[in-house]
Amino acid sequence: MLALLVVSISFSACDKETDPVATEDLGLEKLFSPGEDAEPMVKDIYNQYGVWVRTHFDYIDQLTNAIIAEDAMIKNFGATNMDEEIVDQPCIWVKTLLGNVSEQFVKSYFPLEFFFVKTYGRSFWASDFAKVGRSRLVICWPNQAEGCMEVTDLENHYYQDSVLTTKVWGYLSEMITSRMEEDFLPEFGAAGRAYDNGAAYDRIRDDYYSDHDEEKYDKAMEELAENGGFITAGGSRSFRADFGEWIQLVATESYENIREQYLDNNRIRTKKYEIFINFMKTYNWDIQATGNRFRQKFDEYKATLPRVEN
Repeated sequence: MLALLVVSISFSACDKETDPVATEDLGLEKLFSPGEDAEPMVKDIYNQYGVWVRTHFDYIDQLTNAIIAEDAMIKNFGATNMDEEIVDQPCIWVKTLLGNVSEQFVKSYFPLEFFFVKTYGRSFWASDFAKVGRSRLVICWPNQAEGCMEVTDLENHYYQDSVLTTKVWGYLSEMITSRMEEDFLPEFGAAGRAYDNGAAYDRIRDDYYSDHDEEKYDKAMEELAENGGFITAGGSRSFRADFGEWIQLVATESYENIREQYLDNNRIRTKKYEIFINFMKTYNWDIQATGNRFRQKFDEYKATLPRVEN
């Protein structure tokens, strides 16, 4: 009887609440949602997508949040808040990003928080992006990663700064697939070469270390990707690596370019692309339309730039 009682209590304690709130008597902050005094745009994004755009912390534990994960680098090297006069910028950027994704997919797979800071770490140990667990993506704003741009056209910065957008989608892809099991969507994996935890990739790399034949290395990596149905040879490691590369590519590239570079004369990639697109549509997300829009707007922006003479 005692064992049954313990089991009953355990299951009761694990039930999910519709809107989990910390017990007021304990004085704990409500987790993963903006307060009543938050900016209207922050509340609008949260109410629509369930994503909290954060731009301020009062003490470092609010940023590292040991409830999600422990970030020893920031414990040791610190971070700084964004300048107050530009805190609206990342909100507009995130709203544009999320506007390219279906609400259903965001609520199912996206991190719970985008946390923007001015700096993350110091000097050599500084970072431009960081994943804290699988529920928080930290982004420095303005971002200083190589190739990122100054914010000059806020409404279109998502489409103009291709380096920033592509990098963020790379991190998002990792966080999205971390919510999926390795045997998720088995027909996708079965359409190509079986995942081998990096065995083939590592063999090619080890051969290069022994002979330093760069042409041979590049050709072997390209063949591994093409013959296995991966975007790059790194996708051969696991479903998560493979599926994540497809997300990052399709969300930021046109069908015309994908077809020309990856699908033409490649039956395996074509099959995986079809499975991938159809899966996204089950979440009401036409991810290829997202990629088409990004490429069109980015190309239109590039056409306005002064031509660089060689």
